[in-house]
Amino acid sequence: MNKSCLITLLLFSIGACAAPEIAEPAATKPSPATALWSFEAASRTLHAESCPAGTAYVAPLSLDITATPVSLNDEGANPPLPDSATFAGGWSLTSDNANFGGLSGLETLTDGNLLSISDVGAFVWLGMAEGQPDGKGKLAYMLGQDGGQLSGKAEGDSEGLAFRDGLAIVSFERNHRLEAFDLENCGAAARAALVAKLPAEAGGKPIDENQGAEALSISPDGMLTFGLESLFGGPSPMGEVFGNGTSKLTGQDADNPRGYSFVGRDEVPSSSQSPIIITLFRSYDPIRGNRNIITWSNSNDRIELKRPMLVDNFEGVAGEIRADGTLRIWMISDNNFSGKQQTLLYAFDVDISAE
Repeated sequence: MNKSCLITLLLFSIGACAAPEIAEPAATKPSPATALWSFEAASRTLHAESCPAGTAYVAPLSLDITATPVSLNDEGANPPLPDSATFAGGWSLTSDNANFGGLSGLETLTDGNLLSISDVGAFVWLGMAEGQPDGKGKLAYMLGQDGGQLSGKAEGDSEGLAFRDGLAIVSFERNHRLEAFDLENCGAAARAALVAKLPAEAGGKPIDENQGAEALSISPDGMLTFGLESLFGGPSPMGEVFGNGTSKLTGQDADNPRGYSFVGRDEVPSSSQSPIIITLFRSYDPIRGNRNIITWSNSNDRIELKRPMLVDNFEGVAGEIRADGTLRIWMISDNNFSGKQQTLLYAFDVDISAE
C-alpha cells in the first residue's frame, strides 16, 4: 500500500470513530404559552377560585315567569323551514321582576332546565317541564373576583355562555375576558375566576367594546372556542384559549351569511366522532327588522327567520339530542329591557337521522 492510501485510510477510520450516534429526536411537550386550555386541566382550580373553601352556598332569587305561547307565523315565509326542521314551540317570557330581561347566552342543563345570562351581569335559570317553560325561574347577579357585585355595563356585559359540571364560563364584552362561576357549589355566592383575557385588538386596531365575543362554546373534549360578533362591521374572527390564561384570534372567520354577524355557538355531543356545531347569526335594519339564520354542522340545511315570521333580537342558542334521536335547538332573544321588544324562547326539532 502506498503512503497516500495509508494516510487516507487512517483519516477515514478516525472520522468513523469520532462520528456521534444518531439519536431519536426528543418528544416535545406544548409549552404553557402554546398548550390549549382544557376543562379537565383547569376545572379543579376554577372551582376552588370561584367557590373558596368555607364559602356557603347561597340560593338564587326565585322568579315567577309567565310563558305565553306564540306562533312562528311562518305561513308564506320565503324561504320556508327546511323539511328536516319542525317548529316545536315558542313562548313570550315576562316577569313582574324588573330585573328579568336582556338575555343572551343559553345552555341546556342535565336536569332539563335552561340557563341564560343577562347583559347586565346576571344568571337566569328557566324552569322547564316536558319540553316547555313551567313558570318558574331563578336569578343571581354575578360577583367579581373580589366577591363584590359586578358594576355597570363595563364589567357586567355578559354575552356568551358555556356550561359543564356545575361550572358556568361566561364571555364579556367591553372588558373582553372569559370568567368561570361555580354555580353548583356556591350558587349566587360564586365569584368570578379568570379563565383568560380576550384579545382587545385585531389588525392593530382596538376591538369595539360592543363587538366582542358573543359566541362561546366548549367541545366534548373540553376545548373552548369563541367568536367575535363582527370586526369593524365585517367578518367575525374566531379565537382559541390557552392554558396560561391568554387567547388569540386564529386567523379563521365564522361562516357568516352576507350582512349577518355571529352571535351564538354550541357544540352538541353526538354518536359520530365529531360534535354537531350549531351557529346563530343575526342581522338588523329598520326596513327588514330582525333576521336570524341558524345552521348545524352535519347538514347543509338552515333555518332562516325573518318577516312575516315572529322574530326578535335572538342572541342565544343551545342544542341537545332528544330521546328519539332528534336534535332540539333552543333560541332566546334579548329584549334589551325595552317595552318594544320581547323575550322569546323558541324550540326547533331537527331530523338528523339521514345525515
